[in-house]
Amino acid sequence: MRLAITGSGGYLANQLICRLSADPSIGFILGLDIRPRYPKTACPSAFVRFDLTSPWGLLRDQFTANHIDTALHLAWQFNPVHDARRHREVDVKGSENFFRAAAAAGLKRLVYTGSTTAFVNARNSERLLREDDPVSGTPRYLYSKHKAEVDRMARDFARTHPEIEVLILRGAIVIGPHTKNIVSQMTEWPAARFPFMFSVAGADPPMQFLSEEDTAEILYRAVKSPITGVFHCAGDGTLRFGEVIQVLGKKPLPLPAPMLYGLTGLLWALHLSPFPAGILDLIRYPWVADNSRLKREFGYEPRSSSKEALASFASAHRRNRR
Repeated sequence: MRLAITGSGGYLANQLICRLSADPSIGFILGLDIRPRYPKTACPSAFVRFDLTSPWGLLRDQFTANHIDTALHLAWQFNPVHDARRHREVDVKGSENFFRAAAAAGLKRLVYTGSTTAFVNARNSERLLREDDPVSGTPRYLYSKHKAEVDRMARDFARTHPEIEVLILRGAIVIGPHTKNIVSQMTEWPAARFPFMFSVAGADPPMQFLSEEDTAEILYRAVKSPITGVFHCAGDGTLRFGEVIQVLGKKPLPLPAPMLYGLTGLLWALHLSPFPAGILDLIRYPWVADNSRLKREFGYEPRSSSKEALASFASAHRRNRR
């Protein structure tokens, strides 16, 4: 197998690359990232500074020049940015370029890492969401909105390119000892030692998580397996948001929705908050996924429950604060 990974500079991608490179079935790894890392690998490899928003033909040329047959798409604007146009270019245009280049280069297998945030909307009940439920995404938070849009793009691509194996993984929030992103920023805002976490008054939705270890194992199997289709990836069980706050060792500070959304939006506009108001939809509405198909058809049983994944994150961050 000759494998390309977009977004290869992330810490989970690097763990995956090190493991895959030691696998005798992997002949070559091509890493593509706008801020690449250059890990040591046990197999031949190349790590290239590459912007997915560049003309798609450049990505096709990377695939063909390196004789790539399998590609894993991890590149995404995970942390919010104020430039909405650039955010969309990276997420949506970058993904469009990925699929177009993969088809033109004649790749055999594609793995796209989607997200259960593609389901976030005010109409959701607490029913476990299945793979065939429609995705909409909340328009107020670009990560969720774009995940829903590219999810539909990926499924359309699979239908129109039956000659290519396409696997779509919709992951819950990935969390663990090494998590340092918008999720950890939310838990520590406005300061790491601030004893409260804000919540939307009257809302206490169930939450799901996926451990870093389970994520790494699922991605490894996704690359190696011939399985296709859509799979929800989440640890077993859920926690209410109030329980999440408790596990993190903090106390809830509920505010009425208009006040909390308005305050967060103002602070974001003034560059005083690391996230926009729309992210509050993620802790206001339920969007929990059914992982039974992951177990039944993909053949993977998550090793950590949602609560255990969150606890590993909380324990590591308590040590770091000390």
